[in-house]
Amino acid sequence: MDCDASSSTRPCLTQVSPEQEGIMNIDLELGVAEMIRDKFVGVDSGQIEGNGQEGGEAGAEEAELALEAGNVITERRIGWTRKSAREGPSERIAVNEESAITRALSQASRNRGSPIFQPLEGTLFSSSEEARDFFNLYSWEIGFGIRYGRSNKNNKGYTTRQDIVCSCEGSPRTKNCASIRTGCKVMIRLLRTSDHGWYISRVSTSHNHKLSEGYAEKKQWNSHSMIDPSTKYFIKKLRDNNVSIGRVCSIIGVTDSSAMNPVRKETIRSLCAKVARENMADDIGKTVQLLREMKIKDPLMEVRFKVDEKGTVKSMLWCTGKNRMDYKNFGDVVTFDTTYRTNLYSLPFGIFIGVNCHFQSIIFGGVLLSTETAEDFQWAFQNFIEMMDGSVPITVLTDQCAAMGKAIRTVLPGTRHRWCRWHVLKSAKKKLGKVIARHKQFKSDFYNLITNETCVDSFELSWKKLIIKYRLVKSKYMLRLYKHREKWAKPYFMSVFCAGMTSTQRSESANHMLKRHIQKAAPMHMFVSKFNEFLCDRTEQEAREQHVTKMVTRKMRVGAPIEEHADLVYTRAMYEKFYDELFEAGKFCVQREDGNDRFIVSSAKLSSDGVQKKYVVTLHGEDFMSCQCGLYEHLGMLCRHALKVLLHLDRQEIPKFNIMRRWTKEAVVYKAHGEQTDIASDADQMRKKALMLQTLQIVHGPSPVDEQMFRNAMEALRPADRTQREDPPFDGQYQCSLHDDAGPVPLSCPPRTMKGGRPPSTGLNAWISRKDKRRTLDSSPRDPISEDWPEEEMPPSKKTRCLKDI
Repeated sequence: MDCDASSSTRPCLTQVSPEQEGIMNIDLELGVAEMIRDKFVGVDSGQIEGNGQEGGEAGAEEAELALEAGNVITERRIGWTRKSAREGPSERIAVNEESAITRALSQASRNRGSPIFQPLEGTLFSSSEEARDFFNLYSWEIGFGIRYGRSNKNNKGYTTRQDIVCSCEGSPRTKNCASIRTGCKVMIRLLRTSDHGWYISRVSTSHNHKLSEGYAEKKQWNSHSMIDPSTKYFIKKLRDNNVSIGRVCSIIGVTDSSAMNPVRKETIRSLCAKVARENMADDIGKTVQLLREMKIKDPLMEVRFKVDEKGTVKSMLWCTGKNRMDYKNFGDVVTFDTTYRTNLYSLPFGIFIGVNCHFQSIIFGGVLLSTETAEDFQWAFQNFIEMMDGSVPITVLTDQCAAMGKAIRTVLPGTRHRWCRWHVLKSAKKKLGKVIARHKQFKSDFYNLITNETCVDSFELSWKKLIIKYRLVKSKYMLRLYKHREKWAKPYFMSVFCAGMTSTQRSESANHMLKRHIQKAAPMHMFVSKFNEFLCDRTEQEAREQHVTKMVTRKMRVGAPIEEHADLVYTRAMYEKFYDELFEAGKFCVQREDGNDRFIVSSAKLSSDGVQKKYVVTLHGEDFMSCQCGLYEHLGMLCRHALKVLLHLDRQEIPKFNIMRRWTKEAVVYKAHGEQTDIASDADQMRKKALMLQTLQIVHGPSPVDEQMFRNAMEALRPADRTQREDPPFDGQYQCSLHDDAGPVPLSCPPRTMKGGRPPSTGLNAWISRKDKRRTLDSSPRDPISEDWPEEEMPPSKKTRCLKDI
C-alpha cells in the first residue's frame, strides 16, 4: 500500500523488511524536505517576501529549520513506519512580525495599476481569519464577495487545509430557482506551516460572472457588510434593553444620509433575529442557571415553582435577600397588581410593592402566573407569606378583581383588604358615562365624596343626596359600590394604617417602568435578569436618598422648636411632609374645653359652602395625642390640627408614641450578614478590575514586552477562559440548592403564545367565535361575598366596533 505524506492526515502503516527500512526513512525525509521548501519558497514565483535569489535562499534556510524542528515525526520500529497526525493551536503567535495587509499597503505605491491586496502563492498569514480579511479586501477592490469553502481536519481536530472561495462558487440546489451560484472557480487555498501558521498554496482569479461596481453595490455582498464583535455586542445590549431595530440602525449609523454607510439594514435585522433565537433557545435552562447564580451571590434569596405533571412551569415566585429585609422593616402595607405582555409566554406578572422610610416604592417580590384565578392567587400569597417567615401585612391594596379578594380572605383572613381608589374612579367613569355627560357637576361631587369625606355619618348622608340628585337610586353599579363601601370609602379606613397609600399606583408605575425596559416577547431568563436590574436601580435610588438624609443639612423655615425635633428624627422626605402639615397649621384656631384635655381646632376661614370645619384633638398624657381627622392612624404622622395644639401648648418635641419608627432615620437595620454578602458578590468584580488596570499599565507603559513575557502572559490567561466555574448538572437536588421547600423542579417553559405573523383570520365569524371562546373560558367559581364584584377592567389591545356598525 502506497502512502503519500501530503494527501492524508491519518496515520499510515506500511510493512517493510529490515533491510529496506533505512532506505525508506532516508527517502521519506528527503521528500518531506522538498515539500517544505516548496511551501516556503513557492513553486512558481520562488519568493516569499521579495523577488530574486535572496528571497529564495531565505526561504530555503527557513525550510531547513522547519525540517530540523521535526514537522513530521518518524518512528522506527521493527518492520513498521508510522506518520503521526499534527496537533497545535489554530494560529501562529507572531508579535513583531509585519502582517500581510501591512506589507501590501507599504508596497502599494510600487504596484500602481494593480490591486493593492493581490493574493500570491506563498503569502504567509498568522491565522485563517487574517487570510480571509486579506482576500476580502482584494474582493472589495475587484467587486465580488467571498465565503469559507471546504476544509480538512485530521483525527486530532487540527485543521490542515482551508479554502476561501467566491460567493458565486458552486451550483444552485435546484435548476429552476433564484440563486447567485454560477460555479465560479475563484478561490485561494490555505495550508499550514511548521509553526502553525498559514500560507497560500493555490490561487485562482478567473470569474465567470459580472462584477459589482460602486460602494453601494459592493456592500450588498455579505462579506462586505459584516459587523465586528464589539459592534455585535453593542447591538445585543441595545436589543436587550428594548431598543427597537429602527433605533438600533439609527444609532449604528445605517440610516444616515451619506452613501458610505458601514452595514446594511438587512444585516442588522438578521443579527437581531439571530440574537432573539439565541435568547429563546433553552429558556428554562438559562433561567435555572441565572437563578442559581443569583442564589450564589445572595444566599437569602428564595424561589418557588409551580409545575404541572409534565414539569412545565405554571407559576414562579422569587424574592431576594434585600426584598425580605425590606419586608421585615416596611411590610405592614403591601400593594399587589398584575400586568400583561411582559414575556414570551404572555404570563401575567404580579409585583408586591411597599413604601420605605423615604416614601419610595420598594419591591418585596415578583410572581409569574399562568392564569388569574383564585387558586393561582392563593398559591402566590401563601408562598409569599412563607418566604417572609409568616409575617402578615396589616393592609393589602388591590384592584377590584374578585379572584384576588377571595384569595386574600382565604390566605390572609386578618388583613384589611382595600380597593384602589383610582380603579374605583375609573370604573365609575366607564359605568356612569351617560350620567357624567349629562351632569357635569356629578364628577366633582363623586370625587369629593370619595376623597374628602372622613366622617361615616356625613358620608352616608352625602351618598343618599348624591344618588337622589342624579337619579341613581336603582343603579346596579351604585348599589354594588355602596354594598362594598368598606373597601374603598375613606371614612371606613381612617383607623387603618395604609402608609399614606390609597391606590395601587406604585405597582402601576413599577409595571410601566418594566415595560419600558423589557421586550414584549422577552424569554423568561431575560425577564428575570431585567427585573433584577430593576431591583438594583431601586436599591441605588434608596441609597442616594439615605445619603442625602445623613449628609445634607436642612434650613428651618418655620422656626418652631418642634420643627428642629422633626428634622432630627424624620428622614428628609418625611420631614418635607411634616413641614407641609406644620405650615398648614397656621390656618387654624385652637380652643380648649374646660376641665379636660380636649381641644377644638377650627379653620380660620369659612369653606366654599359657608361651613366652618372643626376637629377634636385629644391629649392622652404627655406621650400621645389623637385627632378626629385620623391622619396619624392612616399615615403614621401627626396632622396639622394636632401640630396646632402642640404649638399652642409650646411643646418643643413630638410626643414619643406619635413617632412611628418606620418613618425615622433608624428605621432600617443593616445586619452583618448583608454586608458580607455584598462584599462577597463584589470580590469577583474587584479582581477583574485590578487585572484590567494592571494590563493597561503594561500595554501603555514605556517598557517593551519581550517574546517570553508575552508567551507567559498568554499561557496564564488562556486557561482562565477554558476553566470557568462550571455548575453541577441540573438534577432533582436543584430545589434544595435554592430552598428546601422550593417545590417541584421545572423541566420546560409554558407554550409560546406570542408568535409573529399575520392573525389566522380577521373576518366577522372568526371575531364572534373568539369572543364566544373568551366567554366560555373556565373561571374560578365566585363565592357569595364577591359574586357581584366588578371585574377588573381589561382594555382591548385594538379598537373594536359594534356588530351593527360592521
